[in-house]
Amino acid sequence: MLKIVVLIATLFLAACRPKTTPLPIATPVPAQPTATSTPVPSTPTPAPVIHVVQPGESLSGIAFEYKLPVEALAEANGIQDPNVIQVGQKLVIPGPTSEPTATVPPTETPTPDIPPKFEIIDVIGRGAPATETVILVNQGPGISIGGWTLRDAQGNAFVFPELYLNSGTEVRIHTGVGENGPLHLYWNRDTAVWEEEGDSVILADDRGVVHASKLLD
Repeated sequence: MLKIVVLIATLFLAACRPKTTPLPIATPVPAQPTATSTPVPSTPTPAPVIHVVQPGESLSGIAFEYKLPVEALAEANGIQDPNVIQVGQKLVIPGPTSEPTATVPPTETPTPDIPPKFEIIDVIGRGAPATETVILVNQGPGISIGGWTLRDAQGNAFVFPELYLNSGTEVRIHTGVGENGPLHLYWNRDTAVWEEEGDSVILADDRGVVHASKLLD
């Protein structure tokens, strides 16, 4: 009987003993290779844009070139009066800015160089100062003939005053005395110029270039 009681007690204690759970075995984690970080290059700070004021420029015009409000440009440079800037003054252009727009000058059509064209029509009243007159016509473009000369083969020369001749205009040069007008000029001589046969009437500009001549019969 005692054996039965001991057996029952043993079984009871075994049933009441807590079950032990085996601890998990830790699996070592392989070491990860250390990643080498690539240094990020730093962005250099852009140098400020400097504009040197040129003759004829204004603050508003410079601001327009760089697409900035004129107030921002004045504030960046400590300018109190936007109407006052100096030639050679260095202006800091606040960024970000656009490069100034280049102004493309218009293509000019060259004016054709048409040389002067004159014709000595005639010399009337030859031999008498009061009537002797050279008739000259501008058959080319309008031109100023101030400083030009009208001379003969002997070197007697009449110097034209400041005079502009339109195309197709006729002017008369009188040997005798008189008062100059738009179409009549006076040499104010008391002797004739073109008396001899075979003489020449020569029109030359202020550089000596001959533009018309006429051989007299």
